[in-house]
Amino acid sequence: MALLTDGNPNTTESLRVYETEILSLANIEMIDLDAKLGLALDEVSYAVLDTLMDHARTTDPQALVRRLTGVSDVVVTPQLRRWHALHTLETVYRDAFNNQLNDRYQMKWDEYRELSGDARDQTVRYGIGLASTPIPRAGLPLLSSVAGVNPATVYYARVSWVAANGQEGSPSLVTAYETSDGSLLVAQAPAAPVVATGWNLYLGLADSSVTLQNPSPMALGQAFTLGALVAGAAPRDGQTGDIWIIGGRSLRRG
Repeated sequence: MALLTDGNPNTTESLRVYETEILSLANIEMIDLDAKLGLALDEVSYAVLDTLMDHARTTDPQALVRRLTGVSDVVVTPQLRRWHALHTLETVYRDAFNNQLNDRYQMKWDEYRELSGDARDQTVRYGIGLASTPIPRAGLPLLSSVAGVNPATVYYARVSWVAANGQEGSPSLVTAYETSDGSLLVAQAPAAPVVATGWNLYLGLADSSVTLQNPSPMALGQAFTLGALVAGAAPRDGQTGDIWIIGGRSLRRG
């Protein structure tokens, strides 16, 4: 699972699962869906932080510094992702109604406001997951090439950070790089966060089929030069919760 601070849990395409005409509506009413996704993320994050501070003062392991850590250790569960999507749609139809004062938009606004509230309750009942060693999503890898023997190729790459305890953060977004004929791809990780002790590289010939290329995490600052692609593991979606805050109670995994 990604961390809540890694970026929007949903995309504009994700919203179409709930509302098939949402792209058309946004176009007609000139509503910026990406901006609404970001606004909804902020509002959901504030609500999650409020829940942690209000209901888990004695059980949250970060209770004394929660105001400083915010939601940086909160993982995105399926329940929280659904809440974010429904709250985004609530804000979209709120804007659409305020633009047009259209009764149909009012009904949609009310519908998604109720669904969003239910999703928030379900998220809290299921539990807010906390990662004991939160690892942020990596930035884009730095790609270049050196003289070699491989043909010209377009490679797709992602990187992720690994902590000392072996946990891996969410992989970066995909970036592409085209090498010239008679060269070798070279990959380096971007600037590392304090928690990282190593990094993983995922490569492929399509953005949807990148796989792990290094058998063990590489050291920070170490460059990777590709000889031939290997069919390693597919990238994971980040960390899972180690501790779950449920209505003022915490449950430790395992």
